[in-house]
Amino acid sequence: MTTNDWLTTGETATMLGVSRQHVVDLCDRGELPCTRAGTHRRIRRSDVERMITPLLTREQEKSLWLHRALLGHLMIEPASVLDTARSNLSSWKSIHREDGMATSYLQRWEQVIEGGVDSVVPVLVGTDEVSSELRQNSPFAGVLSDIERRQVLRSFREHWDGEHAAA
Repeated sequence: MTTNDWLTTGETATMLGVSRQHVVDLCDRGELPCTRAGTHRRIRRSDVERMITPLLTREQEKSLWLHRALLGHLMIEPASVLDTARSNLSSWKSIHREDGMATSYLQRWEQVIEGGVDSVVPVLVGTDEVSSELRQNSPFAGVLSDIERRQVLRSFREHWDGEHAAA
C-alpha cells in the first residue's frame, strides 16, 4: 500500500462530510477500521469509500448492470427511450392501487423523467439507496432487446462469480 492509500482522520472527515471527532468516534467504536501510527489514527481510503458507496446486494447490482446497458440506448435515442418509459408508467399506474407503494415509485419516476435525460441518468447509474429502490420499479422494460438483456445478465453473472466468489 502506498501512503495515498491511508488517510488521516481529518482527510477522512472531509471525504465523509463529518467532523474529525465523529471519525475518531467511528474508529473507537470499531465501525471504521483504522490503524495507529503512534497516537495518530490512519484509515484505509478503500474503507472510507465503502462507507460513501455501500456495497449493493446481488439483485441491486444486477439491476444496476441492466440499467447501465440501457444507458447507451438513452444516449442514442433519448426521445424514444423516454417515451417507452412514459408509456409503461401510464399502463402500470392503471393497474396499481392509488395508495400503494408501487404507485409512489411510479410517480417518482414520472418526476425524474419529466426532468429529461440529465435527471434520468443519475438514477440509472446511482448506487445510493433511492436510485436502487427506483430501479427495482423501473419503467424501462422493453428498451433492451431480449438478446441484449441475456448478454448483460450473462456478463453480470461472470462478474459476480469472479468478484464475489471469495466473499
